[in-house]
This record gives sequence, C-alpha cells and structure tokens, in this order.
Amino acid sequence: MKVLVSDLDGTLIHVPVNWSEVKEALSRVLKSEVGSIFEALRDARARDEGLFRELSRLVEEYEVNSMKDLKELRGSRKLLKFLKDHGVKVAIVTLQSEGSLKKALEVSGLAPYVDVYVTRDEELDRARQIRMALQKLGAEMGQDVIVFMGDRPSDLDAGRRLGIPTIIIGSTALDPSEAINAIADVLGLSSEKGVD
Repeated sequence: MKVLVSDLDGTLIHVPVNWSEVKEALSRVLKSEVGSIFEALRDARARDEGLFRELSRLVEEYEVNSMKDLKELRGSRKLLKFLKDHGVKVAIVTLQSEGSLKKALEVSGLAPYVDVYVTRDEELDRARQIRMALQKLGAEMGQDVIVFMGDRPSDLDAGRRLGIPTIIIGSTALDPSEAINAIADVLGLSSEKGVD
C-alpha cells in the first residue's frame, strides 16, 4: 500500500482563524491566561473530558466561522488527484475538530480525495494521530510506503520520531504543487512524470 498522511490547515488549505480571539475566549472560560490553545486543550483533556469538549466546541465555532474565507493552497487538489489516480491512500491528521474538518473538506472540494482522517476529537498528539490514521487504513510502517506532509516543526518532529519521510510545506516545499515530485519519488511514482 502507498499512503500520504497529511496535515490540513497550513499544508493543504489555509483557514484564517483569529487565534488571538480564540485564546481570549478560552482564557475567559478557564479564568486564566491561555498561551497555547492546544496545550490548553491537552491539559483540559487530561483533567476533565467534559471541559475538553466544552473548550473544543468553542474553538470549533471560530474554525467553522472562518471557513467562508478558506483558501486552498496552490496545487493541493492537483496533488491529491494525482495520488488518487495512482491508487495512493490519503489520510488527514488535524488538530481541528471533526466538524471543522468535514466543513473544510466540503468548502475546499478536497473531500473526494480523502480516505480516512483523525481529528483532535480522537487524539491531540501528532505522532499518535499518524499511527491511528495508518491503522484505519490497515497500513503498517516498515511494510507499506508512507510519506507524511505537514507545515510545522512539530510535524517534522512527529515524522522523524516515527521514521517516516516527511515533507514540510514552507520549508521542504513552498506549497503542495512543489511537493508533488518529492512525494511521487518517495512513493515510487516518479517514473510516471508528467506530474509538473
């Protein structure tokens, strides 16, 4: 099996959420200053699942309200279509909620190219998200050909920890259109060029 596991926001699309407003809203609920939204969510999940769900729904409101201004990053659809045309399975791992992810895939038109996904509702740790996505596909590290694509240093760290070739948008490739050939090479599709 050949698999692309990809982050969503900042990697395939851009959702212009006002994260400062989200932090302020979370700070009001928690009655203490929030420095990192996802650390606040991790702490809440560790302490109280009900609190985690409350905070996650609050974040989801901001995410969904920003979808009207969603932008597909250059080459995202072309990349996913190319991979699907070549039998590659596509998994999305995201720190967005399932509701936000579904809305983003619908608005961007990328939904038909995605086989499985893992959201923050299931897991907040990126490496564990990747493992869960592979499990959903029935793929195994060391047996199947897998590449991971993200946009943050933490994505690179997760890919390295798992020993998966990792492409970082903004560093390894400027956008998904520039990642096509690198992903094709890792997955053994490069002999079929015409990707450019």
